[in-house]
Parts: sequence; structure tokens; C-alpha cells
Amino acid sequence: PKAGPFIAIREFVLSRKSLGGIQTDLESRVLTHPDAAGQQQAIPGLYAVGEAAGFGGGGMHGYRSLEGTFLGGCVITARTAGRSIVGRKLE
Repeated sequence: PKAGPFIAIREFVLSRKSLGGIQTDLESRVLTHPDAAGQQQAIPGLYAVGEAAGFGGGGMHGYRSLEGTFLGGCVITARTAGRSIVGRKLE
């Protein structure tokens, strides 16, 4: 349109989710980059859980997940890592 009324809004760039994360195995152990054969190894004593392991939007709830809906995945991966750590201490 050539004439108003015109409405303006202020926008801010904000990132609230991660679509990736540190690669882990099923015990939440951090994995190395794949070697020439495509194999990955767990790094001893290093764990990643929750959003660091990719649950902030790239996890089971997907890109359009609402805030807080991926907290269950964070709790589960933390519990899995804790059990793995305790199991290794008992061995």
C-alpha cells in the first residue's frame, strides 16, 4: 500500500534449541569421531546428557517441540549416565 497506517514490530534473534549435539551411545558415553572404517569408540569417563546430547529440539519431540517437552529426555539420559557410572564403579 502507498498509504498507512503502517504497523511495525521489533524482532529479536533468539536461539532456544539445538538441532544437534554430542554423539553418545546408549549409556550416554561420548563417542569419538568415526575412524576410516566408520567405527566410533566411547571416550572413557566422558558422558553427555540432555540438551548437550541433542535433546533440545532434535530429539524425539522434533524441531517444533514446545519448551519443556524435552525435559523427560534430559532426565532419562541423566539417569542412564548415572547408572552407567555407578555400574562401572562397582566393577
